[in-house]
Amino acid sequence: MAKKKYTKRELEGFKKVLLQHRNVVTGNMSSLEGEGRGSSGDEGDLSSENFEIELTLTAMQSETNLVQEIDEALQRIDDGSYGVCEDTGDLIPEARLQAIPWTRLCVEAQARRERS
Repeated sequence: MAKKKYTKRELEGFKKVLLQHRNVVTGNMSSLEGEGRGSSGDEGDLSSENFEIELTLTAMQSETNLVQEIDEALQRIDDGSYGVCEDTGDLIPEARLQAIPWTRLCVEAQARRERS
């Protein structure tokens, strides 16, 4: 019979990885905020400066979304639902969780969602 949940020890390992990812992402956000405040001076072309600002804002939005995904994964660890596919109810394979620790879906469910 296949197991339905990860052990407390396994969950602690995933939690550590998620917190490491969160620290990296929030560090990236801090450096992006610094870039967004920079000015290229008079010699800078206004349209390229606007483009840089837009790129920075887009990257910050991606990072913000990722922090939210990580926080939700940490919450799932706390409430006992981490590592269980939201669509199938099956345990998400450990290899997938190591690749994308904040995932909510097994590979098959993710593929189905992307097709529909």
